[in-house]
Amino acid sequence: MFSDIDRFVKWLRRRNPHADTAKSYQYHLRKFTEVVGDCAPTDVTLYDIDDFIAFQAERGLKSSSINRSLTAVTSLYRFLADEEPTLECPVLRHRHWLRDHQRLPRAVPKEEVEKLFAVIEDLRDKAIFLLMLRSGLRVSEVARLTLRDLFLAESPPRLRIHGKNDRERSVYLSAATALALNAYLEARPKVENDTVFLTYAGAGIGVRGIQKRLQQYRQLAGIELTAHQLRHNFANNLVLADVPVTSIQKLLGHVWVGTTQNYIAANDAKVKADFIKATEWLEAWQ
Repeated sequence: MFSDIDRFVKWLRRRNPHADTAKSYQYHLRKFTEVVGDCAPTDVTLYDIDDFIAFQAERGLKSSSINRSLTAVTSLYRFLADEEPTLECPVLRHRHWLRDHQRLPRAVPKEEVEKLFAVIEDLRDKAIFLLMLRSGLRVSEVARLTLRDLFLAESPPRLRIHGKNDRERSVYLSAATALALNAYLEARPKVENDTVFLTYAGAGIGVRGIQKRLQQYRQLAGIELTAHQLRHNFANNLVLADVPVTSIQKLLGHVWVGTTQNYIAANDAKVKADFIKATEWLEAWQ
């Protein structure tokens, strides 16, 4: 993917050296690779595009900005299709293009989450996806975890997370997540690699490896969800549990509290419940 983007950007510069298009597309495509990694263009799926959209929405980008990034991806695939006519663009207008004020991904129904974990038997993978669902980790944060980042003897068990731009934060583990992680660690290969989650060859699994595993489980379970939706569910559940927004901000690793407030503003069920509660209190007082 990196070399394809490089060729595409060079082509844009040759085509119109005075326009800002090449610089803009290069920026958006660099962000795109933060989600999909250096994979082959044929390996990118519509679910990766879902994750790319959620990745940007979490950072508070407007729908117009996200749509511009999708234009960059679409243009890259058109360029590559000249060389490989069978290559299909994973960006679907009816699914991915956003309307104004449409940002956050849909919440995953409980039934879909249950179906996902019902097909996961691998100890490593169960721990990985529970960390996203119950501790709100990003895929990249799971992939970067090292044994030095685990503080499992504390109460509650804690992880040190290396987030965006090397910002550190602490996240905590539920009992079920701690149990799953400890079960994996007991079976983890004994190799000279302190990355927590390893491939069967003893190397770090990496972002793309995690995404591919989710893709396999998604097909087995017959569901549609993305890695980022697991993190989104974690945030949504914190809102429903009345966790203060500043605590949610710290747990998710958001720099700006406004990013966290997107989850709260989008949670209509919580707004409705708050209204009913307030109305009952006011009427009882009167």
